[in-house]
Amino acid sequence: MKKLLWVSILLSIFFSACADVQERQYLIAPQFSIPQEKSEPMSNENHFYSVKAPSSCRIKNQNQYVYNAMHDSYLWHEGVPVLDSTDHYSSPEELLTMLKDEDDLFSHIVDLKKVNRFFGLGRYNNFGFIPFLIQLKSGKEALGVVFVYPNSPAQKAGIKRGDIITKVENISTQSSNLKRIKKKLKKENKLTFTFWKKGKRYKKRIIKYDYAVHTISNVKIYHIENKKIGYMVFSDFIPSKEEEIDHIFEKFKSAQIDDLILDLRYNGGGDMNVARHLSSLIGGAYVNNRVFTHYLFNSKYSHLNYTTNFKEFSHNQLNLNRLFVITSKRTCSASEQLILNLRASENQMEVIQVGQETCGKPYAYNSIGLFCDKALFLINTKAQNSDHQMISPNGLYPTCVVEDNIYKAFGDREESSLKEALYYITHNRCSSQSESGNYEIVDFISNFFD
Repeated sequence: MKKLLWVSILLSIFFSACADVQERQYLIAPQFSIPQEKSEPMSNENHFYSVKAPSSCRIKNQNQYVYNAMHDSYLWHEGVPVLDSTDHYSSPEELLTMLKDEDDLFSHIVDLKKVNRFFGLGRYNNFGFIPFLIQLKSGKEALGVVFVYPNSPAQKAGIKRGDIITKVENISTQSSNLKRIKKKLKKENKLTFTFWKKGKRYKKRIIKYDYAVHTISNVKIYHIENKKIGYMVFSDFIPSKEEEIDHIFEKFKSAQIDDLILDLRYNGGGDMNVARHLSSLIGGAYVNNRVFTHYLFNSKYSHLNYTTNFKEFSHNQLNLNRLFVITSKRTCSASEQLILNLRASENQMEVIQVGQETCGKPYAYNSIGLFCDKALFLINTKAQNSDHQMISPNGLYPTCVVEDNIYKAFGDREESSLKEALYYITHNRCSSQSESGNYEIVDFISNFFD
């Protein structure tokens, strides 16, 4: 049986045609190996739980495979409609969309090569930045750059957080053109972007290329009132990047930091094993070998329910009994589970959440269906912490509510969310700040699988 065991991803590979950030979150539960870069030929010996992969890749067979899987391991399998035939659906993607439970915003089908590239190799092939459609104070709409990946085409082109894009090719960045813009970002390898800054417009041509994902950036240690405070931006939970985590925590441990601020505001999730690795290093003695996550299957597979524990490391554990996390509506899946799991009562840890409420994804893909060079991400488990609590579909609400100001760089002590976290550390309470970023988010243009 071929299973992929990762956990909790709200995967981020750039610029999908999703209209909402919640449409493609990943929560993958940990157990098995990730396939190689080149997918193996499908055969009747490949299974997704009790469902065999199709022996032929005709649409009819692909549709039947997805239909059978939904009646088998799908978390809401009992509510899936019974069809006389799946032949009138034009694709397995269309069938999945039509049959999904109304609470399921996450199940989807992805090209297997893209999955392998991201999870197996830790690489992207895209423009390298996350834009949101925003409304400026003037009332005009534009794309606001909220995050730029290190070593990406966007960074090499000089794009920065807070840059404003008014056109993609010749298309004005406004709500009525959003579908066309998303299609361009998804399909095209070269695009000319028109930027606006201080009343002036300028253009930049950006070309997609393949680059390694660096999941940690803007690492800093602040010295404030006899305290050493670590800060890091964490963008994706990828299995191949655990060495990056270990390297940073070696620095934090050596510096003997008193507090840690973990910036997850644009982290859509990823492999839950990586989230477990990170959480264990943070909590150390407070969480060693305690319950990390309970995974619960549907009634047909309840005998597969299992539990994972926090890890115990011989070095570099910070042994912190509190953690500061910066979040936004773009914080999902494994990121949310990290917060919920550390907050469990038996850990006696305080997690202070600063920013905005998270996206709300309490479900996991415990395994992935492989068929016809595609990967079926089908929700098949619920995730709970040691108190048997689940993430609310409304997300996790922050301790201190702060608007995300994209015009300040990550790590800038005047950036609103970081400023609030530092205030709490020194005053042990939220401030009364009400700083606005001078814009409103109209739509998330997410950076998920093309």
